[in-house]
Amino acid sequence: MSRRRGEFEHRTSIFEGAFRAWSHLGGIMPEELESKSVSELDPLNFPIEHDARLANTKKETKNKPPEGSKLYPYEPLPRSGLGHPYVQAILNPWLGPEADQDAIQLGLTTLRTWWQHRRKGESGTAAAALSTEKMKGVVEGYTRHFFNLAYCLVLNDKEQPPRTLNTKMKELEKARSKNNKKRARDEGSNNLASLVYNTGIEYPAQEMESNLTPLERLHAAQRRQLAESGGVRTGVMGVHDITSVPLVDMKGKCVPGKLNLADIVDSVNHRATQLTHRGGIVPYSVRSAANEYGDPNTTPVVFVSYNGDIQIAMAVDGITCAHCVKIVETVLKGCSGNKSPIDGLLDAAADRVLCQVIIKIDKSSNAKRIAFEAARNLSMVGYTAKAKEMSIVNADSGGDKKATMDLGALSTAFEVVATTDPQDVFDWNTPCSCPDNGILRDDCERHSQMNTRIFDAFNVREQQVKDYMAGCGKKYGMP
Repeated sequence: MSRRRGEFEHRTSIFEGAFRAWSHLGGIMPEELESKSVSELDPLNFPIEHDARLANTKKETKNKPPEGSKLYPYEPLPRSGLGHPYVQAILNPWLGPEADQDAIQLGLTTLRTWWQHRRKGESGTAAAALSTEKMKGVVEGYTRHFFNLAYCLVLNDKEQPPRTLNTKMKELEKARSKNNKKRARDEGSNNLASLVYNTGIEYPAQEMESNLTPLERLHAAQRRQLAESGGVRTGVMGVHDITSVPLVDMKGKCVPGKLNLADIVDSVNHRATQLTHRGGIVPYSVRSAANEYGDPNTTPVVFVSYNGDIQIAMAVDGITCAHCVKIVETVLKGCSGNKSPIDGLLDAAADRVLCQVIIKIDKSSNAKRIAFEAARNLSMVGYTAKAKEMSIVNADSGGDKKATMDLGALSTAFEVVATTDPQDVFDWNTPCSCPDNGILRDDCERHSQMNTRIFDAFNVREQQVKDYMAGCGKKYGMP
């Protein structure tokens, strides 16, 4: 923690980005936090207007903010210190993963001191150091990164929120609890009489003439009816809940270094093996009683590139930060240097903005199984994934779902269409240059390839294959 050249700018940019993100989160209303996505609350694109906290901030601020810059109200650091993942995430990119306990404690003291001084406004030294276009971009990047992280910690992991937001959340919870109790009382008093006399239960005359309240008479009659029918049956004997997927503990998943990704992959692989031996319990989104690999009337769209790469695409709900991208990729393709836990899955690349992942596989015929297992494994770590699919029911069958395309011919069609319309959508040989701290680099050549053009190409390829399978082979140069 010396004052070597560049170290001051590096540390201050991290602290400033974290401060702005925490401040912005503190000013958000709880209702907006529940109803809007993280991108709709972005501190750079959607700054808080008419912030009530600014009235007190202006009285406390001694350092005049630079001209044209936004004033960020003060929100104290979590009192739990290193016990809060947000504080750990601030120190991690500054001190690095190799820092010992003494360095971490000294870093925490430095952060708390800086945070208290920041209450008075941005210092002249810090403002000058961060005034260049390069450093402004760095601070904005850290601001967005830390806001995405804080959003996930508060909303998903239920960690302690900023003080102002915490106060508003408690008030909202108190008001909702009060309204729910009042609504329950009103509904109970209005519906109890009709419930008693319209349940179809016959009451003995002596019970109706007793001094029991309507609710007590209803309970007594229900107990008697249950006793006559042999009690309550809680389920069908021998049938298990096929929607119960064992979840891996992912608390703090958005904090780089919080989770051991190698252990996560092992846990997912172990649970997947157990599910297979227990009869293939699968998540509801991909479950089907008619087929062990999901809906038997659909199959993933396979994109075969010019150089022979075979790929499928999936939409993934739950990717909220850069570290989520790394988790999704690692769960799918395994840790660096190891084989994927999913047989036939060769590589994967995800994107936070698009919430999509493109997967490289070994054979077209394995696409449905790999897509199914990828969705199952991702569901264990809190992500809902669905492959880009196409119907295999013949359009000329009049809606008869039994008249489906031949899957062998369909696999051949994906390869034939690729030869008539050769194109590449992703270069899998390009290495990833993103660091291990969970912050995506804007200049990473591998992830910079991810854009809407890739997934639009899957839509085009789907239509081409449908046309080919419908008998339009001549359109693609076939005799």
